[in-house]
Amino acid sequence: MQFERTALEPVLDIQGALARLDGDEELLTDLMGFFLEDSPRLMSELNAAAEAGEAEQIKMASHALKGLVAGCGGARAAEAAKRVEQAALSKDLKNIRPLVAQLSTELEAVRSETLGYLS
Repeated sequence: MQFERTALEPVLDIQGALARLDGDEELLTDLMGFFLEDSPRLMSELNAAAEAGEAEQIKMASHALKGLVAGCGGARAAEAAKRVEQAALSKDLKNIRPLVAQLSTELEAVRSETLGYLS
């Protein structure tokens, strides 16, 4: 099961993110700032879309969240966003609420660790 594998990964992989960014800590800090600024709005949009059963809006919000969180090293949250996006792409929304709830939990963990890293 995919989730079991990702549950073993760190919430925030700073070293992996820095490796992808050629060690540019300033860029990582900027990406983390974008995450902190934009993720609450995107999560709100995603929740509203899930409540309304709007597959296209779910897909767009989850895709944006996936990129936003992956950029700053949140592999588990990015995987959770990918599962939401895949459900929306296949228009299989019967389990969308638990998927969105899991993504929300992962994003909160990333937010907490990001704030810790930046302080």
